[in-house]
This record gives sequence, C-alpha cells and structure tokens, in this order.
Amino acid sequence: MLYLSLEDTQRRIKDRLYNLTDSAPDNLYFAVTSGLIGGGLEEQITDFLTEHSATKLVIIDTLQKVRDSKGSAGKAGMYGNDYDDISSIKRIADGFNIAILLVHHLRKLQDSDDPFNDVSGSTGIIGAADTNFILRRKRSGNAATLLVSGRDVEYQELTLQFNDLVWELVERKNSEDIHKAELPKFLFRVVDFMEHRTEWVGTATELLTEMKEQEVTPNMATKYLGQFAYEVLEPLGIEYRTKRTGKSRLIKFLRRDGDDANDAGIAI
Repeated sequence: MLYLSLEDTQRRIKDRLYNLTDSAPDNLYFAVTSGLIGGGLEEQITDFLTEHSATKLVIIDTLQKVRDSKGSAGKAGMYGNDYDDISSIKRIADGFNIAILLVHHLRKLQDSDDPFNDVSGSTGIIGAADTNFILRRKRSGNAATLLVSGRDVEYQELTLQFNDLVWELVERKNSEDIHKAELPKFLFRVVDFMEHRTEWVGTATELLTEMKEQEVTPNMATKYLGQFAYEVLEPLGIEYRTKRTGKSRLIKFLRRDGDDANDAGIAI
C-alpha cells in the first residue's frame, strides 16, 4: 500500500503508526510530498506501481494537495476540471486493477436532501469516481456514520464506533433496510391488529379506537394506508380496500392465507 499523507510530517506519521503497531508491515509505504495532477503525480504513481507490482491500494490524503488551484477555472469550467482530475487518477486504478482512495473535504453547510452534495467542489468529483463515501461524526464523539454510494455497490449506511484507535462496524443498513425504517410504524401495528382477525370493516376513526392508537390521526391513518398498504400489508396477506359511503369512508381489511393472497380484489 502507498499512502500519500500530504498534510503530515514524517514524525507525525511515525507517531501515529507506532500508536497502532510496534512493527509496521514491510509492504506499507508513505510519502509526504508528490507532484500535482497533470504535473507529475500520475507518472510518480505509475512508476511506483510498476516497481511494486503487488500494490493493491493507493491513498491520496488529501485531494486538494495534488490539484493545481490556479487551474480551477478555464474553458472546461469547474465541473469539467473536477471530472478530468478524478478521471486521470481513475485511469491509473483501472489500468493496474487497484483501488485508489482520494480523501477530500466536505462543505460546512450540509444538504439535507442529498448528503453527497456536501462534497466540496462540483458534482464532477463524485460523478467521475466509481464509489463515494461520506463520513459524518460530531467532533467530540466516537460514533460516526459512513454513507456509501457507487456504480457497483448498493447504497449503504454503516454505523461505526471508534475504539482503541480503530473504527469498528456496529451496524450495516442497505437500501431496503433504510426504506423499511422509514415506513410508518402504524402499518406494522395494523398487521398486529389483524393477526387474529380474518376481516375488519369500519371508518378510520373506528379503526384507531379499536387499535387503541394514539400516535396518528384518522387523516394520517388514511394517508399511510393509501401510500404503503400495498407495500407492507399485501405481502403479509392482508388486503386493504376503501369505499366512500355517504359522508364517511369505510376501510376494509381481509386476511388471505396461502394462495388466496393472490386472488383478485374485493368490493366492500
């Protein structure tokens, strides 16, 4: 492994290394200086990989240290320059069939809709990379969340804990796990409510009364059922139908077992 620790000194690297181990492996290499992208860096990495053919990982810490800040503008624009810089490094990774990890900074202002928009620079950076990671943690805390997204990997959220100088995996959630966690818990309480029933008919208010439900209103119950019943109830053999009668809207649940769960819909 080659680690370009470009914001550190040799002494700091040595101190950190010996906090982790008394004997560093012979195939671990460090450097505190390098050329820039388009200014010698690619040739330096290529020469190293040619000389050390067993290398599997190169870490560049940080990306900004190997970029020409004077070239951030120009005909290509910010997006084009960002994309070209990452692509130049990616070509080395693809050519030698190795992983190259670029450490980069986040913006101080966070995007609540898409955390990957927090990456400093344009979307050309995350667009050119095969996989992107966002590490979030409070400055004074030992817990963190690592968000993972990429072309060949499923979106994941990893909960980590920092113990004795090592990040330990506490929990892993994939896209399905995250989606399930976002589903209203009310739907699962409906499943429990229907556990010993084959059929139930009534209004949303009557449903909440019988369920002794206090966390949602009748309007919320109707909304949740309309949005998520097919996704949550149907796979568990609980069919949901609704029909307006006069001034009220009736809800009907019908439990179907076995092959009956695939039958056609019912009318109230």
